[in-house]
Amino acid sequence: MTYQIYWIAGSPYSWRALLGLLIKGLDYESKLLQASKGEHQTAEFLQINPRGQVPVLRDNDKIIYESIAILAYLDRKHPQPPLFGSSAEETGMIWQRIFEIENHVHDPVSAIVRPVYFDQTKEKMVEITEVLETVYNEFASIETVLGENNFYIGSKISAVDLALFPLVMSLQRALSLENGKALELNFLPFEERYPNIASWIQRIEAIPGYEKTYPPNWSDT
Repeated sequence: MTYQIYWIAGSPYSWRALLGLLIKGLDYESKLLQASKGEHQTAEFLQINPRGQVPVLRDNDKIIYESIAILAYLDRKHPQPPLFGSSAEETGMIWQRIFEIENHVHDPVSAIVRPVYFDQTKEKMVEITEVLETVYNEFASIETVLGENNFYIGSKISAVDLALFPLVMSLQRALSLENGKALELNFLPFEERYPNIASWIQRIEAIPGYEKTYPPNWSDT
């Protein structure tokens, strides 16, 4: 049976799973849900994931949710190319970096992105201002790492890249929208402010089939 992936366009978590399937070269049946219609909260979907969240991977009778868990599951079932390293040292570093992203990058970036998407920048300006220094510092660190490697852990793409990439792209898109531009934050253009990050983005975008993972709702804006 072909994998089934339940996802929502624009969800960074969903994008991670789609990228994992792409890197592994796996066929899958796309189950694109419409968040605006509450399709992730229907009784049918809640039987698949009681938390009502995406992504969800179905493998015959196995159901896996949480994006990093999906990547780990795919990596164990399809070891090549490895997403979680080929040695204890690589695996430890990959998990360390993933937890750094989850604990120190995700929420501050989301505190900027979500108000832009939901047209709440005026109401959330205090919260946005509070996280700015953190996000600037994290991006400076990412820029330094990517100046030494093609990908976050050396010369090959790993689960760290798949965890981080959708967050970076979400920030880029949010700040490219009109109400994002109005914030006048010093992130864009990446090519000037973060050239190593910009080159890393280009390397991932050049992966054959990448366009299949790109949020379809972003292509219209």
